Amino acid sequence: MPSFNAAEMKADLHRYIDLLDDKFVAIVHAMVGTYIEQQGDDPIIGYDIEGNPIFASVAKREFKARLDAIDRGEYITLEELKKESESWLRKSSE
Repeated sequence: MPSFNAAEMKADLHRYIDLLDDKFVAIVHAMVGTYIEQQGDDPIIGYDIEGNPIFASVAKREFKARLDAIDRGEYITLEELKKESESWLRKSSE
């Protein structure tokens, strides 16, 4: 399959629309409408390691929860992390 740039693909889509039956056009219309609504209201800001989209609203909630945990003192210091990681190294070498 040849590689197309976005402009070429959009031009092809315009041509294809005239060839489609009304039922298929209705399905594609609903899909595109939903996609555009999601992008406008809650944009995708990245993807997780499995390729799932990460929406801005979800990331914002997660970041807020992490900041709240820090405010409650739920964290470890760099020194504590170093000590903990040393124990990991000792366990793997045994």
